[in-house]
Formats: sequence, C-alpha cells, structure tokens
Amino acid sequence: MVAALTGLLLAGTGVVSQSAVAAVTVTLDGRGFGHGIGMSQYGAAGRAEAGQAYSQILAAYYPGTTTGSLADSQSVRVWIQGDTDRQTWVRAEPNLSLRVGTSSVALPTTISAGTVTLWRLRLVSGALVIEANVSNTWRAPGVPGLSTLLSGATAAEFVAGDGTVQLVTSTYREYRGAVRAVRVPGSTTDLRTVVVSTYANYLPSVVTSEMPASWHIQALRAQAVAARTYARFDQASKPTSAWYDTCDTTSCQVFQGLADYTAAGTLIRTHTHPRTISAVSDTSGVVLLYGGTPAFTQFSASNGGYSVQGSRPYLTAAADPYDGYAPWRVTLTGAQITAAYPSIGVFRDLTVARDGRGPYGGRLTSVTLTGGQGAVTITGAQFRSAFGLRSTLLSVTLDGVPLSSPQRDWNGDQQPDLIARGPDGVLYAYLGNGPASWRSRVPIGRGWQSMGAMTQVWNLSGTRTPELIAIQPSTAQLFVYPGDGRGGWGTPRVMGRGWRGFDQFVGIQDWSGPGSTGLIVRNRTSGTLLYYAANGSGGLSPGVQIGTGWNGMDMIFAAGDWDGDGHADLLARQAATGYLYLYRGNGRGGFLSGARVGTGWGTMDAMVGAADWDQDGTVDILARDAATGALWLYPSDGAGSFRPRQQVGHGWTGFDLVR
Repeated sequence: MVAALTGLLLAGTGVVSQSAVAAVTVTLDGRGFGHGIGMSQYGAAGRAEAGQAYSQILAAYYPGTTTGSLADSQSVRVWIQGDTDRQTWVRAEPNLSLRVGTSSVALPTTISAGTVTLWRLRLVSGALVIEANVSNTWRAPGVPGLSTLLSGATAAEFVAGDGTVQLVTSTYREYRGAVRAVRVPGSTTDLRTVVVSTYANYLPSVVTSEMPASWHIQALRAQAVAARTYARFDQASKPTSAWYDTCDTTSCQVFQGLADYTAAGTLIRTHTHPRTISAVSDTSGVVLLYGGTPAFTQFSASNGGYSVQGSRPYLTAAADPYDGYAPWRVTLTGAQITAAYPSIGVFRDLTVARDGRGPYGGRLTSVTLTGGQGAVTITGAQFRSAFGLRSTLLSVTLDGVPLSSPQRDWNGDQQPDLIARGPDGVLYAYLGNGPASWRSRVPIGRGWQSMGAMTQVWNLSGTRTPELIAIQPSTAQLFVYPGDGRGGWGTPRVMGRGWRGFDQFVGIQDWSGPGSTGLIVRNRTSGTLLYYAANGSGGLSPGVQIGTGWNGMDMIFAAGDWDGDGHADLLARQAATGYLYLYRGNGRGGFLSGARVGTGWGTMDAMVGAADWDQDGTVDILARDAATGALWLYPSDGAGSFRPRQQVGHGWTGFDLVR
C-alpha cells in the first residue's frame, strides 16, 4: 500500500489565497492618541473649556511639581533630525555670514559675476568646507578668511542680518537664529544640522506644532509651560560634551521653525500664530520643577480617559474625565498580521494582557499572535507601532477565525493533524507539516478494529488537550482517549454506558457558545439529533434534542465556523442524492435550516472538517474518493462556500479518517 500523505501534493497546495486570508479580521476599537503619559492635550482643552486656568491644568497632570522661573532668553540647540544627508544647505541672502565661535566672515551674494543661490557646509577628509552654488554648480567661494575660519573647526553656523536663515532640505524652512553644521564627536564623516535659537523664539513654533492655535488660551498656556519645561529637562540632562539640547521631532517635541517656502520664495505655510506667541509670552520663563530641577513633562494628544503611569512620581495613572478625543476603529486583516510577523505562519488567533486601568480593562501590556507555524508575544507598544495604531487603549474583536481552541492539533504545534485507523486496526497520527501537508505517519495505537464510530474534539473531558471519543459496539460503552498534548496518549477511560443505537458521532467546539465543547450524535432508528455538552467535570450533561428527520444523512461532521459569522456549523451529506448541506449554528446550541452547498459528494466515503487544513485563516474539508483513495482538500472561502479543490494525498483506500 502507498504511504498516505507522504506522496503527491499538487502544485499550488501551499499557496495561501489572499481572499481567504483577508476573511480573518481583527477589529480594534480604541481611545486616545499617543503614549498617554503626563498631560493630555485634549484633556487640557477640556479642562480649559470647563474654566480651569493653565496652572490648574498643569497641577492636575503633573501633581507634586512646583513652579519656577528660567529666562526665555537662554539659548537652545535643536537637532534637525530630518536633515540626514550629512550636509547643511541654506538659501543665499544678503548679509549672510559664516560664524565659528565669536568670529565671523561675511558671505558674498555673487561669485565671478554669478549669483549665489545656495550655501553648504560638508566634510571633506574630516574637515569642514564651505561651497557656493552658482548656476547649479558647487564651487569654492574664494573668499579670504573662510579657510582660516574653518581651520580645525568642528562646527560652523550660518547667521543672517535679519535674524532668520532658511535651511534647505525637502523644502526651504525658515528659522529664527543660526543654522549650525556640527561634526559629531568621534566621527570624520557624520555631519548634523542644528538650529541655535532662544526659548522665546523656539517655543511659539513648538506650541503651534503640538496644539491647534484655535484652542482655548489656557490650554495653549499649559502647552507652552509643558513644552518649555520639557526642553529644559532635555537640556539639563545632556552632558557638557553634547552637541545638541533637544530635537525637532516627536522623539522630543515637534519644532518646525517659522515658515516653509518654495525654491522661488513663495510662502507655503507658517508655523507660528499670534495666539501661540501670546501663550509663550504670557507664561514667559514659567517652568515646572521637581526637586529643584525641571520636570520631565511628557505629554500626548489624548490619554483616552485614563493616563498612564510614567517614569517619575508626578507622572501618575488616573482617570481623566476631561479628555474628549473621539473613539476610533481600525480593522486589520489576517494577511496584514501574517506579513508583519511571518515567523508565526498564517495568522489564526490573538490574545492580550492589560494593565487594568481605564476602558476595556486597560491598555495592552502584551499581545500574543498565533499562527499555523507558531506564536510570538510582543509588548503593547510594539503592537501599536507595527500597525500604526493611535494608542494601546483598545478592545479586540476577532472575526472569521475558525476555532477558539486547537480541536485537531494533536501535538501542540498549532497545526491541524490527521488521525486515521488502518485496515489492520492500527491507529496512526499524521502530524501537520505546513499548509495541507503532513509528516510520515506514526502508529499511536493498536486493536482499534473493535471500535465503532470515532470522533475527535478538544477538551471534552477537561484535559485541555485533543481527545479521541470512540464507542465500543460490543459493550455500548463510550470511551475517551485523551491526548497528552505532545502527540501521544494519556490514560483512556469509560465516559458513559448505554450508547447502543447511535451511529453518528460529532465532536464539536463552540456549538453552544464560545469555548463550549460537546458531542452531537444521531439515533439511527429515530433519526433524531442530540447534543451532549461537556459538564466541566469530565462527563457529559444530559442530551438535548436539536433536530429530527436526520435518517437520510449518511455522514455528519463538524465544519467549524464555515460561513464566518462567529458560530460553529455542521455539514451533512444526503445519502440518496450525494448533496452536501450546511447547517449554520446559531451559537446557542441549535442551527438554522439546511442550505445545499454542493452536489456530487456521493463518490466520497470519508470527510473531515473543523480545521484550517491549508492554514489560510478559514476552515476546510478533507474528503477521500472511494474509488481511487485520493485525498482532496476543499478550501472554504470564509463565507459559506468553496474555492477550487486540490489533491493532497493518495493511497488512502481502506483507512477510516477520524472526524
């Protein structure tokens, strides 16, 4: 006899259908935007509208801090992180100079009768050099004193007579202050761009970038103090050798200078506003102190109604009834999750842990993603970053995932396995080895020719492993053979007596609700269908009749969630016609009227469902052709029908597949 399933796999068997993967979705309903530590900007706006002054707002978000004063005339060095080409370019303009320390040299507006449009500083063999752009060509300026000025310098800066300089990157961005090129200590090639300004000139741009200028003035003042204190904390935390004090992105706080222009000099947008300028001047010099030094005044757009405990005593976790940021929703497909974490195989399930604070039971602290090839656990912050979510305060709803527990995962590797009885009564396990493929068979039992109907289900008797349920016709006893979760057996036992007269046995999960387990059986004489739910103590609850007139069906088996509505379903074949019918479960232990989903199934003499055999995110059917012994995969489309079948094995004549 040909070894089953180790032979022919048709081309394309392992290809994942993108439409089927997309049928598995994770809906995330969330609140908040950002890390949620410290001041909520939406919360500050809500408090301001409720009549709170900026000092009250700050006291609510940074309890235990005190106010102090540090002059806004103090200089601040801001690293422009978006300038990454290791050169510093500025627009040429009248009265532009290059300065090193306290010495400076004026830069000409023309060179050899050509107009200078740009200036740049770059490193050549570790030394700073300056070049002018004339008629789209970079050239040495030929200005006496510039070489001397730059000799041995590790930093130089452009300064203008009007106090503003336009830095050239993807746009022409104007800053008030100096634009400095700094060679990073210890490197001969790494040049960075830094804007040197004062707090008075720096803060209006930050406040405008971080909070809408139209918001209540008390909220803008609170933002001004938080931003001033944050930058002061950054500055105080740097060593004396540091070449910058803070940065211009959300890694610190956003700073966009005064305005953006086109190459032709047309104004695109401004980054300050009279109201934010007023908020800065109204709070001039005010900072929050803790222990006599500037506090770490973290802030985010919205805490979603509950702030997060930060790294300082004054960054507390507390309810925030003033944060009015609107709830949001994001839907992820199984394909997206699979692409982001390919090591797990095709995505199948997701579980989360929370901190217990706020809506939904709190923020995600960890997320475990499970697929056909394994699982990975990541932090809530990593999950948020991977999928661009606004926060980690969210609920999770899975749709289209076929099973809540691994009904056919015999060895605990997150892949569905086949169990079959050979003609000689030997029971074999065919362990999953990727989509719709299996390893060589392993004998796991002998003497099974004495058993009648068999089925497989997860945790029917409370073992939290897959179990084989079999009836012994000679004694009418129902036996349970628990798996050990590693591909072997635990100790079998008699689960019930008096089971004579039943000829169809279906182990099924989630039939009467998520996490439920039970048996559906048919009385061969009356044709009634009964459901026996697991009682939670190793046995079965009394049977409940769920259907009549099932005499005409010669094969009944669990489908899993065949139509993607979140409820387990049944499939049954009509003996007289070979028609296949779908009986959609209602999630409460019953089902809807049968709907025909296929014809020509009379040629099949064994069928197994309730597993995602090709690991594409939807449940499928395996069926054996009686005449040829070929094993076929009938993939589900996730919505109650089939995609084209694929042959996945041969040589199965004489084997009984355990349903």
